[in-house]
Amino acid sequence: MSWRILIVEDEPLEREALSRFLREAPFPNETRTCANAMEFCETAMEWDPHIVLLDIRIPGGDGLSALEKLREQGFGAKVLVLTAYDVFEYARRAMGLGVSSFLVKPVSPKTLYGALQKVLEQLGRQSEEEERFQRIQTFVRENRGPLAMAVVADLISGGTDPESLEGIAQELGLPPAEACHAMGVVTLEELKSNNLSMVQFLEAAARSFADTIVIPWRRSMILFLVPVSRAPHAEELAARILEVLAANDIQGNVVFGGTVSALKDMGSTMSSLEEALEESLLGGTGRVVWVDEPQFLPDEGAGREDVEWQEIRDDIVEAFRNGRMDLMASGRDTLVRLMERSVWNDVELSKMLVLGLLGQICTVLLELRCDLNTVKAWARRQMLNILGANNFMGLHPILVQSLEGAWGVRESAQDGGALVISQAMAFIREHYDEVTLEGVARHVHVSVSHLSRLFQKVLRRRFVDVVKEIRMERAKALLGQGMSVRDVALQVGYGNIAYFSTLFKQTCGKSPSEYRRQGI
Repeated sequence: MSWRILIVEDEPLEREALSRFLREAPFPNETRTCANAMEFCETAMEWDPHIVLLDIRIPGGDGLSALEKLREQGFGAKVLVLTAYDVFEYARRAMGLGVSSFLVKPVSPKTLYGALQKVLEQLGRQSEEEERFQRIQTFVRENRGPLAMAVVADLISGGTDPESLEGIAQELGLPPAEACHAMGVVTLEELKSNNLSMVQFLEAAARSFADTIVIPWRRSMILFLVPVSRAPHAEELAARILEVLAANDIQGNVVFGGTVSALKDMGSTMSSLEEALEESLLGGTGRVVWVDEPQFLPDEGAGREDVEWQEIRDDIVEAFRNGRMDLMASGRDTLVRLMERSVWNDVELSKMLVLGLLGQICTVLLELRCDLNTVKAWARRQMLNILGANNFMGLHPILVQSLEGAWGVRESAQDGGALVISQAMAFIREHYDEVTLEGVARHVHVSVSHLSRLFQKVLRRRFVDVVKEIRMERAKALLGQGMSVRDVALQVGYGNIAYFSTLFKQTCGKSPSEYRRQGI
């Protein structure tokens, strides 16, 4: 493999010396050179080098500022900074931008070669992981994936007559040859080559679900078409998928889109499933969501109980977030009474609902910076206990013990700062469209500077990034409902439409109008 190396240096003699050094290097490479910040940005995005040798003091702005702009646009090359200025502030900024080495000129050939070798070893390991990921994807898609993916995409777009696809569907074991459950998983993690947890989940999914078509879909979704003959009960199937997610420490939701018996119904079913997957994350993770609810909930009386369940669930989650043991205890008792008189009369469905609640509690415990190993142990124990329950009488004490155990885990929060951040996050989610750091600081009774430091310490993120993420998530939901870009920008707190569009594209990879057209 020939490594692409970009030299950013304004001194002609230095550029030539570095170019000559690389021409004589014992590893294959091709180089390009830049003399100023503008050339650096343009060449970096056009050529996509593996490595950048970057000087800080260059015409048109300093090299680190140019690198920061490139990083915001997704530029991922390894960077070695070469500078004549041994200044701590430069080094600190460089490390914050993911720079691999900070070398002070004059740099000896031995030192530069050593730094390059270290970076090349990292790139080699990354390349191996990418190849491994590609092999996994190839395996999954060869397991009837490519044709199934094409069939599903055609049916969702409506570009192909379902009758013309029935021959292919017959060979794949899809309807009408075989009725299938349409399931989906959506996660907070992207399906990328360097994401080992998602790679492991794909491996586990391919092993665990026999005769199931597993389709990686978009950036953080996976679709499952499961023959009904192999998994008659959708509740059990959802539980198994949720268990595989938990085993790989992935935060996400499982969505059941319905059972499809006719190919002509596949497009609408999968389209609704895709929409439900996106929307499910707005309610938290660790949940099982049923798109086709009438199949599981009787009409008579079901609506009010569904509302009651949501209210109790929200109260319990907020109790954990805000340290309200009294609210948790009352919610727990109300939930047990609701389950005792439930018209669902389905222990498997109740288990899924309880698992979803515990999944949201798990998310809160992680936000509170509780001991990770303790959270993992609690989560795995509760999953096994709940899935093993055979009736309501056995499920009720397990639920009570699970909530009490979670409260004990909550007390393992590492410091009081985590509780302040939890209260701040709840306030931000409620007032995201007009929230300010000063307003949040007043609400949680701390100084502005202290709150800013707590965001970095507890969440390892800036306050502005947290607010932007919450606003963008809300914006995506509103655009998906067909609201205009202007109205969405104003509703999520951005009076400047152009600025909102820029932030949205940086965050979501496409403009608001493109996202809206896709969702309509």
